[in-house]
Amino acid sequence: MNRNISVKPMDRRRDRRRPFDLSAEIEGQAVSLVDLSVVSFGAAIDPTLPTPLSLPVGHRTKLDIWLDDGRQLRLDAEIEREVAEDGVFGGRFIELSDEQYRLVEALLTGRAHRL
Repeated sequence: MNRNISVKPMDRRRDRRRPFDLSAEIEGQAVSLVDLSVVSFGAAIDPTLPTPLSLPVGHRTKLDIWLDDGRQLRLDAEIEREVAEDGVFGGRFIELSDEQYRLVEALLTGRAHRL
């Protein structure tokens, strides 16, 4: 008897995220960028802060990423996973320009210093 069985991975992302450790800021709050893809990001905030950051799902904001050479990359983003108890949250990028896309892609390939 032939049975067609398919197994779906737990992670259903279309684009693979790469682990990172870059300084960033969102809503005026310092965060650590923990992973990145060409369409989305994961970040973490210190969960022990006295005034926790409120980022509900669907909230549109700006994510500022500081590159190792001192440049700042400002990206429009929409929150897709609100801040959890451990401080981790995630979002996707909205309408990246060609230049922003090239810079994110360069970060992912380790070639940001060449741009």
